[in-house]
Amino acid sequence: MTSMLSEAALRALRHADQLIQEADRGDVFAVYDTCRATLGSIAALDDFYVALINEADRRISYPYLFSNGRYEEGGTVTYAPNGLTAWVIASRRPYRYADDEGALLNRGYRFGDGEPSADTVVVPLLGSGDGAVIGLMSALSDTADAFTDETVRAMEWLAGLVVDRLRANHPTRGLNLPLVYPELDDAGRSGTLMALNTAGNALTRMAQELTALAEAATDEHLAERLAELSRRCFGVQAQLVTRLGPKHDAPVDPLQGLSPRERAVAELVTGPDGDPGNAGIAAALGISPATVKTHMSSLLDKLGLEHRSELRWVVGHARRH
Repeated sequence: MTSMLSEAALRALRHADQLIQEADRGDVFAVYDTCRATLGSIAALDDFYVALINEADRRISYPYLFSNGRYEEGGTVTYAPNGLTAWVIASRRPYRYADDEGALLNRGYRFGDGEPSADTVVVPLLGSGDGAVIGLMSALSDTADAFTDETVRAMEWLAGLVVDRLRANHPTRGLNLPLVYPELDDAGRSGTLMALNTAGNALTRMAQELTALAEAATDEHLAERLAELSRRCFGVQAQLVTRLGPKHDAPVDPLQGLSPRERAVAELVTGPDGDPGNAGIAAALGISPATVKTHMSSLLDKLGLEHRSELRWVVGHARRH
């Protein structure tokens, strides 16, 4: 492999290897951050993410999202059976924008600022043994033809480093989540997704407030400290999603903790015909629009969500199990 890489790429990858080896064994965020910075030194990178896959229930978790100079909120959603994630899982090989001019990529929801990327590479994180795909690493650029064969090889090598670190951290290392989130041990509820979304939303809000304070601060030392605290919030979030993402346990029904009426509202919102709105839900269930609002507020709170539009991502897979 090394003979196919430029000297600049070799230096960047060796430096990344050194940084990752020196990072604290529990600091997966630093590993993801290093991969993103390394690729950014090799190619024109605008967006970058690392995702972890639970193929048993088509769940994909995002412990690390970075777009246009900012960390973004991670979380867990369901991937489509005919989309990019499913394709990489089936083929076990990298996807490149040039393969189909982005057709497969653009079937899904936009990442980052919502605009289509001009170039993309997605490489699988391959587990040991059977080589099953346990996650993805993706680089996206607003510049056409930004990523070369060298970029793909560099990403595959970095993906190997990530897998080595995940193998070392899971399941014996990482956060003792049940100590802080006892609902994770409650098999009768969808505690995993509830805790993940609730904690993730809280950490994101905290990080955003710290970032705003850092940008407004006039004291340079204080600004640096606030920025570091913001990064640490995203770091804890990354550990949460990493710890929860690669499990291969029984599928979790995220609607299980809802009341029968709340569940009925959620199923109508995420149905095949799309969200019918409060008036449509009220007509279907024989209740008032005001009561629909009450049920909606309650179920969003239980699932740790802020907007009803997030329901399709979080609970869309429940009806398939």
